[in-house]
Amino acid sequence: MSKKINFLRAGALTMVLALGTTCFMSGTLAKYVTSGEGSDSARVAKFGVTVTANGETFAETYKTDDGAFAETYSVVSAENVVAPGTSGNMTSMTLTGTPEVAVRVNYEIPEGVTMFSGWEVDGAYYCPIVITVGDKDINGLDYSSEAEFQKEVAEAINGYSKDYPAGTDLSTVGTESLAISWEWPFYVSDANDVKDTALGDAAADDNAATINLTVKTTVTQID
Repeated sequence: MSKKINFLRAGALTMVLALGTTCFMSGTLAKYVTSGEGSDSARVAKFGVTVTANGETFAETYKTDDGAFAETYSVVSAENVVAPGTSGNMTSMTLTGTPEVAVRVNYEIPEGVTMFSGWEVDGAYYCPIVITVGDKDINGLDYSSEAEFQKEVAEAINGYSKDYPAGTDLSTVGTESLAISWEWPFYVSDANDVKDTALGDAAADDNAATINLTVKTTVTQID
């Protein structure tokens, strides 16, 4: 019995020593440690684009093209007018800004705009105006109604757009802007002169035909 007790005591002592050694070693053994930290910051990319309309499409006065004519102007009015032999340009919109994003410049006739009104003689449609969009001439005499003429002009304008990469100085791209001009030919035929005169007489009776060219320019970021 004495030997057995001594054996148990010896085993218990050995276990205590082992546990003590384990605690001691666990506090002194080296270990690998590493850490890392990621950090970044950003600001909103610059846009800062402005669109400015320049010039006048229609005018109160038009200079004569006839060098033999003594007067400076062939047409003078207190309001913007059009008449046979007159023409004009819708000066391209001026764009400014250097956006830090890619952009698309679109042109369109705003919804709800009526471009032509009252262009008729003896109850029939007659509009001798020629509108040029880019390099496309759109002659009002080629259509059977104001609505058809407007649709053709609107489609030509609405179909024009330009894309520019990020960082483009938009003030330098004016030559690429959409060019729009108009003309009322001075003479087409004797029959046209009669109808042109009828339009002028209607205007004198406060029943003037009107033309309205409104073009919206939109600059949009490209995704």
